Amino acid sequence: MQYAVPRIRSAVLATRPLRPYAHQDEAVFSHMLAQPRLRFLLADEPGTGKTIMTGMYIAEGTRRGLIPGRTVIIVPAHLVEKWKRDLRRYFAIEAATVTPDVARDPRDLDPRVSVWVVSVDLYTYNTDVRRKISGARASWSLTVFDEAHRLTPTSQYLGAARDVASRTHHFLLLTATPHRGKEHYFRGLLSLLDPTLYPWDPRQTEYDNALRPSTLSFLRRMKEELKDFEGNDLFPPRYAETVSVDLSGPELAAYTAVMDYVDTYYGENATLARSIYGKRAASALVAAAATIARRHEALKGPASGRVDGPIPDEFAQGDGSVNLAVEDDEVWERAEDIVVNARSRSKSEELTAIDGVIATIRLATTAGPSTKWLRTQKLLTHHGIAPGQGQLLIFTEFADTARWLASQFTHDGYSVETLEGAVRHHERDQLQQRFLAGEFQVLVSTDAGGEGIDLQSAHVMVNWDIPWSLVRLEQRMGRLHRIGQTKPVHIYHLVAPDTREGRVQEVMLGNLEAAGEALDGRIFDLLDATAARAGFDYTRALIDAQAGQAVTVPDTAELLSKAQELVSDEDRLHTPANTEAALDRFRSDRLEAINPVIVDGFVDQLARAEQWRLGPGPAKGIRRVNSARLLPPTLGGEHEALVAADGSSVRQAINDGSQGLDDVIVLGPTEESFAELTDLALRTGESELIRGTVLSDPASLTNYTVLVYDAEVEVHDGVRRQRRKSPVLIRYSGAGAFESAWESLMLLRPTGASHVAPPLSPALRHDSELEARAALTREVVRARAEREAWVDKARQQLDQVEYRYMDELEDLPATERRERMSRFEELKRHRLAQLDDINKVGQSAPRLVGWAHVIGEARADQLGYDPDSEAVAVATVLAELDRLGFDVDDRQTAGVGYDLLARHRTTREQRLVEVKGFHAGLEPVWLEQHEWAQAQQRGQDYWLYVVADCAISPTVLVRAQDPAGLLATGPRRIERFQIKVADLRRLMGEHR
Repeated sequence: MQYAVPRIRSAVLATRPLRPYAHQDEAVFSHMLAQPRLRFLLADEPGTGKTIMTGMYIAEGTRRGLIPGRTVIIVPAHLVEKWKRDLRRYFAIEAATVTPDVARDPRDLDPRVSVWVVSVDLYTYNTDVRRKISGARASWSLTVFDEAHRLTPTSQYLGAARDVASRTHHFLLLTATPHRGKEHYFRGLLSLLDPTLYPWDPRQTEYDNALRPSTLSFLRRMKEELKDFEGNDLFPPRYAETVSVDLSGPELAAYTAVMDYVDTYYGENATLARSIYGKRAASALVAAAATIARRHEALKGPASGRVDGPIPDEFAQGDGSVNLAVEDDEVWERAEDIVVNARSRSKSEELTAIDGVIATIRLATTAGPSTKWLRTQKLLTHHGIAPGQGQLLIFTEFADTARWLASQFTHDGYSVETLEGAVRHHERDQLQQRFLAGEFQVLVSTDAGGEGIDLQSAHVMVNWDIPWSLVRLEQRMGRLHRIGQTKPVHIYHLVAPDTREGRVQEVMLGNLEAAGEALDGRIFDLLDATAARAGFDYTRALIDAQAGQAVTVPDTAELLSKAQELVSDEDRLHTPANTEAALDRFRSDRLEAINPVIVDGFVDQLARAEQWRLGPGPAKGIRRVNSARLLPPTLGGEHEALVAADGSSVRQAINDGSQGLDDVIVLGPTEESFAELTDLALRTGESELIRGTVLSDPASLTNYTVLVYDAEVEVHDGVRRQRRKSPVLIRYSGAGAFESAWESLMLLRPTGASHVAPPLSPALRHDSELEARAALTREVVRARAEREAWVDKARQQLDQVEYRYMDELEDLPATERRERMSRFEELKRHRLAQLDDINKVGQSAPRLVGWAHVIGEARADQLGYDPDSEAVAVATVLAELDRLGFDVDDRQTAGVGYDLLARHRTTREQRLVEVKGFHAGLEPVWLEQHEWAQAQQRGQDYWLYVVADCAISPTVLVRAQDPAGLLATGPRRIERFQIKVADLRRLMGEHR
């Protein structure tokens, strides 16, 4: 068991509650894990599971030894807890948070923690955290930057990222928007990965050609091409509609009163004040009333509390104008405080005006239901959403509006919760999980509260108000359109054309929607980039509209043209998803996976050796272990423990309402607890194995010897040499020595103390060691071929970079050109030396660490097949499969629990075929322990063929798919299983 886990391609996922999609598997196993030193930008479109792909890479890379040290994940603050929760849920990785308190500790970070998560703002601006992450003593095996599009040349994030990039071996950037039509930004991002391959001058902002990065550095797949497990589109369509809402007379009067008040009583801060009061008045009059009430309170307070403070730096533009596209809600709160507490040119007059505004608002709110509320009710009715039926996500910019909306939904009988920026991360995660579980119907969220959460249990979303940032609007629209969404997504933008900015929003969003229809929805993640490419400053236009100025909005044709240019840029960067290859890998994984059946069988054997008692636990898939002696620490160190062979059993039990499962120990093949149990089993039998022991094989007619060789393969990652275990199992019999599968050891049983292992003969030692060397050489050849293919690509990439770089230097002065060329040549020589090192693969000499003489205890009349007929039976089945269009691989001597591996040449259907043959008619069939274990593990992939009359006219009588599923009763166990003739005849009837 210990040696079987390392050779499995995706062992880390074998018992986790995660089934990756083909595009996720392709990214991790084809593009990322294949690289000795990963410097990579993963740029798949939003909602495709980049967090999951990163977790797969961390878990599998750690298991393979590619990530031997610590990992740091740098993310926006609101995503810290989500990353930790997903790593724990899907990969059993317990990540810790780098906080200011942790960073102030003069000691190094806790070496027992392998994965750390830190806020990008904390890392960038807190000197203690910066020192811990990228200081002189810092060193990381892997650094991950989420939302990497924030690393722009104009931000401090880029410098912070460059610091940590120099302190890490693997460097992974994640973003769904790598380019956004800004070649300068894109090149700056790529230079973080590798300044040699992607040289970048921050002073150069214009380029003649667009950069096409290598697939060794970059991967981007589009939603439209991604498929689920059945080959269907992974993402359903998404539709957006702008809904115009005409304000009632009292509502329009109230809105006008608010705006007239701002125009009259605010001077230099009029632009900012109009935005704050006007956006609230357009959202909901209750929100505007709340801000005006705060202003009223400030005016009635002491004069010392009113000052004309400077606007926050984030709003300041170099030309003296105001930038209102700020997305930080805390900055907006500071701005509102400044506006509300500003000096008044006439306190008494302003208080009188405010009283009038409040009265007008009160009149509007008591005159009848909000027109936007009535329109929302019609939308819900259209989608069949009613109290107790269906779900809705509704976004607003303001907490006051969110609370009012929640009260409206509650009054109408809906179950509703609000999600604001002030909600703590843990509570927000719980709210998200409850919504996904359908525990309530309506989630009213502010932008700050809804950032970074997936809510795909709903498929209808309403934007109650429209943010002044198209990037923020894109983020809202992505909350439902994510992996796991099963229905078409409908998004509604509520716009009031009667407001000052409403007409601009109505026309712009309507034109974007029309352009989006022509592009099959691909514009929804490119709204901001499309407007920018058209030269339209969306936020500036809204400022001008609020000030009463005329605004020209790009028409549909212009937006479509610019969007097509952007899509063309995206397509240029796009790498087609090779889902067929990934599905083939999934089929291969099913052959290799260590199933919970095998884990349970291992625990059964260890329990017998250690005299533990096993019994059923509180739920299906969970077992109780009792011992008179204290259990080992990995099982809690007490007299009793609950164990499960995979995490999904625990999660299902919790979902079914089981309690008290916090202490269940999951024994998946890659869990630390499982590794410690295999070490215990190894220590228990190690001494006997070293000196040679005797075992029995109830399925073999003849005796043989198994020998275990320890060996290592040595590789280089471009920085340092690494050695990884590559053990070999050899079987020696009268037919000579050959490599055998570790699964074949499941057959073997102890024989008792009366047997003494005979000494190994010189011929046996010689032949077995030769075969072990040959097996190790085959592994080295395979590893070397993988590396040579990667190095060839890397050299080609370097040549392409050199050609492109020299071309870009043509217009520089001769002296500067020579200096840059000289620097590049030096970097190139260093890189080529690294590639030469990576190409080298070595091996140790195999070392015999243990052996066992195996006594064949089977008798011909108990085999459940006729050994003399076996060859005829296999040949008969092989010929039939070939006629049916299968390619067949003979696995008879591998000891894997089936005789033939068949894959259909067209459909790629996979069959693991066990063949039983009889000289004459049908007799009871015995499936040996490893065969029955495989039958239980592989389910629908496993087939039993029974061939009769092999002596005269061989005929296939039984073709049984999933015999274990058809015949097994009770709990799954690894045992020798008999299929009676009556059951065989029943199988004949079901599978003709």
